[in-house]
Amino acid sequence: MKKITMIVAALMLMLTGANVKAQSPTDALFDKYGAKDGFTTVHVTKELFSLFAEVTQEAEGDDMQELNKVVQGLDYIRILMLEDTLQTRQLKDFKNELNSVQLKGFSELMTVNEGGESVKFMIRKNGKNINELLLIINQPNEAGFISITGNIDLKTIAKLSKSMNIDGMENLEKIK
Repeated sequence: MKKITMIVAALMLMLTGANVKAQSPTDALFDKYGAKDGFTTVHVTKELFSLFAEVTQEAEGDDMQELNKVVQGLDYIRILMLEDTLQTRQLKDFKNELNSVQLKGFSELMTVNEGGESVKFMIRKNGKNINELLLIINQPNEAGFISITGNIDLKTIAKLSKSMNIDGMENLEKIK
């Protein structure tokens, strides 16, 4: 779970976006499981990104300017995770439901498989703009997703994630 918290903090620093109000297929899962025992949910709003942008404007340097540009237009980040704490049946059912989500309009960028763990990177585009980055996480004892909305620049994500040493995200550099 610590890994997920670090990913959230890093992703807040890495994305750029615009107001996108399209409904994500993961919204129903977030609404359904958000208040249930055993699930961890995080919903980072546009207001927090606005506050963060104000703070970064005061700092100097190219990195801070890029960081400010990255966070200014974010809409939200939503995370829903279930960690198996002796609720094996609940985890299995949730994994099945997560795998059956209809991802109409999404394209798969890549899947990273390592030691029984899988992270699938999906995007939803509007023209040339990426409106949503969706990471679907499936591990032996944990499953869930991270949904990030806005106009997303994958090169910026890869560059910043590399400097912050976020496992798995460095693979975005391979995407042309």
